[in-house]
Amino acid sequence: MTVYELKGVGVFTIKARNVSEALWLGYQYIKDAGVPVNTRAGQTLEFPGPVATTYMYPRERVLFYPMRDANPFFHFMEGLWMLAGRNDVAFVTRYNKRMKDYSTDGETYWGAYGFRWRNWFYEDQLPVVIHRLKTYENDRRTVLAIWDGGSDLMEENDYKDIPCNTHIYFKVRDGKLNMTVCCRSNDLIWGAYGANAVHFSMLMEYIAASVGVEVGHYTQFSDSLHAYTDVLEKLKNLSPDYDPYLTLGTDKLHYTPKPLVDDPDSFYQEVRLFCDGLGSYFKYKNSIFPEVAEPMERAYRVWKNGDKQDAIKICEEITALDWRKACIEWLERRLV
Repeated sequence: MTVYELKGVGVFTIKARNVSEALWLGYQYIKDAGVPVNTRAGQTLEFPGPVATTYMYPRERVLFYPMRDANPFFHFMEGLWMLAGRNDVAFVTRYNKRMKDYSTDGETYWGAYGFRWRNWFYEDQLPVVIHRLKTYENDRRTVLAIWDGGSDLMEENDYKDIPCNTHIYFKVRDGKLNMTVCCRSNDLIWGAYGANAVHFSMLMEYIAASVGVEVGHYTQFSDSLHAYTDVLEKLKNLSPDYDPYLTLGTDKLHYTPKPLVDDPDSFYQEVRLFCDGLGSYFKYKNSIFPEVAEPMERAYRVWKNGDKQDAIKICEEITALDWRKACIEWLERRLV
């Protein structure tokens, strides 16, 4: 962990093992270095300069902090929704009703990341990204675009979901895929060290599997890293020692997360089938769907129907131990 010029203007750098450590570090530093800024959405503390956060183990993407109370069902399902290239409100609001508030028309999202990756710029960018990384050794031109200057840089301020993350840079070095995500406006709690760490690491893992290399380091470059003061107050009891990845494995040893992708060639078709609700009629080649996504979806649906204990029992079927633990704990907190 390193932070430069904590009290001054410059680039702040945070090096963390995973999102859990990054959240704890970011919370400590913004309390020390944050500058009060009034925004259209309320009072924030904001770092006085850009922040670069590097995750050494980006696949350790699940947050377990009880006081943060991150919704693992929503985080995981939204990540799949992005990889499927969708922009509809209906799918994500199954897991988070508040998401409808961020749609201008109530039906679609203007700035949906996955839709921007796969559909916005007249072609699916992801196959091109994969081709370049497989074809050109030590390539430095592989840039995945999210921000569209012709559409997003507008005089009016009416749209609710202009993309916060703008570009993604990929490069392969020493047999590993490294990724840098650039963000214009990053909420420290809900975005950077929450949803972003899940969704973009899932994208990174999909690209790495498709290229045939290992996952390397993921850096999130946030031009405005901030947190709303009322939300910060809820994290006042955050502790630095809640990281089950170190003890979740066999004999309470380190746990390596279950791979997101087993068969890259079929993954895109399968993630679309799952999001369309057609997966039960299909024999998956990627085990993440029958072993993680489907029990998670079923447990959440049963929970919403009021069968709370049954929902928790279904979560026991999730073979990814990190997602299983997070889902069970999140549901159990709601039994109290």
